[in-house]
Amino acid sequence: MEETTTAITAVKQEVQLRDWAARIAPQQASGMTVQRWCAENGINPKTYYYHLRNIREKCVASAPVIVP
Repeated sequence: MEETTTAITAVKQEVQLRDWAARIAPQQASGMTVQRWCAENGINPKTYYYHLRNIREKCVASAPVIVP
């Protein structure tokens, strides 16, 4: 049962990560400040930055290691 719960949680987190990536991309393409874009889209800027940090951490974690 625990394995199933862990798998479901991982899928849920992945879906949430993709949803937020889809929300963040238009902001970055808009040329607006994060504050203004969030105000126009009804998103708390702290929530925006929280999810942006999670996306960046996931990208860094999955990036290949650079060996000098």
